[in-house]
Amino acid sequence: VRGRGFYMKAIDCSTLYLPFLCKALNYYPTRLAQCIVCVEDGKPIAGAIYDCYNQLSITAHIWTDPENVPMREWYAAIFDYPFNRLGVTQIVGQVAGNNIEAQKLDEHFGFVEAGRIKEYSEDGDLILYVMKRENCTILNSERWAKVVEIVKRIA
Repeated sequence: VRGRGFYMKAIDCSTLYLPFLCKALNYYPTRLAQCIVCVEDGKPIAGAIYDCYNQLSITAHIWTDPENVPMREWYAAIFDYPFNRLGVTQIVGQVAGNNIEAQKLDEHFGFVEAGRIKEYSEDGDLILYVMKRENCTILNSERWAKVVEIVKRIA
């Protein structure tokens, strides 16, 4: 938890915000889905849904509110959980072909396009992304090292 002026931001790992995230992402989770959410005064401003875990891979669906900036610790936590806590070798993501912002964000994090399903929906193609731990810009960057260490200690 960290304060910024009158506003308090926190990380919440309960499934309380899962329905909100699913609606925002137009995602239908399995009953085993988990999430990590950055909240500000009880309102979600960023979240990641994890689903379809099979010990080697997990799917991730990431949402951020364009009006707010999540805590740096949230960014570290959303990659620490699958790679360091669960020990997966890869995270799989899906992005609509017309969602340029999500594509840029995924690629910035270290996701690499692994394939496309042409004309998947009204939104165009469905882009499949994969991230290996060694490609994760947050877990492997000196710029993020202090934040990653904080998350490792408190998680």
